[in-house]
Amino acid sequence: MPELQTPADGKLLPLMAALDLNRALAAASVRFCHWKSNDHLAEALAGKTDIDMFVAPADCLVFEDVLARQGILKIRSQPWASYPEVEDWLAFDAETGGLLHLHVHYALVTGLKRIKHLLIPWEEILLRNLRIDGASGWPIPAAEMELIILLVRIWAKMPPQRRLFAAKIPRQVVKELNWLRARADAARVAHLMGELGLAAETPLVTALLRRQALHMRAVIPISRVLYGKLRGHRRMSWSKALALAVLRNGRMVVGKAGRKLQRPWRTGKTIPQGGLMIAFVGADGAGKSTVTRGICKWLRFKLDVHPVYMGSGDGGTGLFDWMRRGIKTMVQAARLARRRDRKTKSAGKPGPSAFLVRLLELYQLPVMRHKIRLLRLSRRLVQRGSIVVTDRYPQKQVFGISDGPKLQNGSGFDWAARLELQMYGEAAELGPDFLIKLMTDPQTAFRRKPDHDPDTISRKCEVIRQLSFPRCEVVEIDARRPYDEVLLAAKRAIWSRLIHS
Repeated sequence: MPELQTPADGKLLPLMAALDLNRALAAASVRFCHWKSNDHLAEALAGKTDIDMFVAPADCLVFEDVLARQGILKIRSQPWASYPEVEDWLAFDAETGGLLHLHVHYALVTGLKRIKHLLIPWEEILLRNLRIDGASGWPIPAAEMELIILLVRIWAKMPPQRRLFAAKIPRQVVKELNWLRARADAARVAHLMGELGLAAETPLVTALLRRQALHMRAVIPISRVLYGKLRGHRRMSWSKALALAVLRNGRMVVGKAGRKLQRPWRTGKTIPQGGLMIAFVGADGAGKSTVTRGICKWLRFKLDVHPVYMGSGDGGTGLFDWMRRGIKTMVQAARLARRRDRKTKSAGKPGPSAFLVRLLELYQLPVMRHKIRLLRLSRRLVQRGSIVVTDRYPQKQVFGISDGPKLQNGSGFDWAARLELQMYGEAAELGPDFLIKLMTDPQTAFRRKPDHDPDTISRKCEVIRQLSFPRCEVVEIDARRPYDEVLLAAKRAIWSRLIHS
């Protein structure tokens, strides 16, 4: 994601998308707030961390209508990160290309990681005790209200091993407590404690405000007492919550391990109405691989993204690509031998190296079959809501260049040529859904790739210009511009496609 501009005091500026959303919700009279961790509100509104919103359940439909009009995309978490009455939305900032993750709560749930077993029944009181953040204009809880909620959350979120053996508050939570203590008023705390039905525990909480230095031995007993007062609002028993936490953490670990082993497993958030297969094509020097990596990094902020290399060059990194490059080197050596044979033998009688070239060139078939297998897997992932980003894409309009068929020049086996065209036809059926042409001119391309043949570069530039992809939407981007501008243009095009799918 691009670096965000900061004012002279060094603080992060909120993205324009965050400011626009706040204004739109206020205009629609939606009752909402950023309900926790407001010491990091600036980071959240700048796209550095999640925006934890609470929205009044009665305003749910109006809220979702506002988000739809703002071009904000609803996304879905994997099972190990899904909670009742909590939704995920993704907003795009067209000015910077940044993304905002809206973690939207219609209930105040907290508790064990990946479970959230406790419901805090204070929604209406929370919404009656809000203040406006001066830097962003976003509504946030009064410091006293947020402090009481945080005290409950501390014990609710504490894992069992810490509860039993070494109760400890994370350093960032201590920092948040001190941030709230500096802004809270003891009289207001006492009033809120009474309104929440916790009047008997008021001295415990107000004592925290009088302490000059905060120690966890003073916080943990208070947190445990307040948590106990909400025992009747648990969504499940403690033993069931622990069992589910183990199960969900196990599923997450297996999923992430599978991704590291290059399995097409989903670990990020997906799009409920279906994902997208995005392909980048362009001549050498257009920046396909660089832009593809940038787009994958951008989308991985929250979405489930799978990069796929579809070329015949050196971009692939798997075992199959390593073997393919070895065979390609053998083919090139055989072609050189064939040229030598033609110089030394009589015309019209090819030497033995000519047959070797024909034989070795059959490696194009397993290469293409490997691509088809990847595309079939990619299509299944897209149907389940994932994003697939391909560097290059097979085309059958121009032979022998720009990822076109390699066995169609009549010098190989006829059966192999027919099989190759059949596989290229299947590739066209499988995708992509959205294709971005990175357009450049021969001069720019050769300046970026001075070790390439100028004539080949010129031909590839012309081929890319002529290629058509009637089965999908195609967008052309001027790749002669600086990388940041090209990347931002690609982000804008992709986001427009996502929200209009």
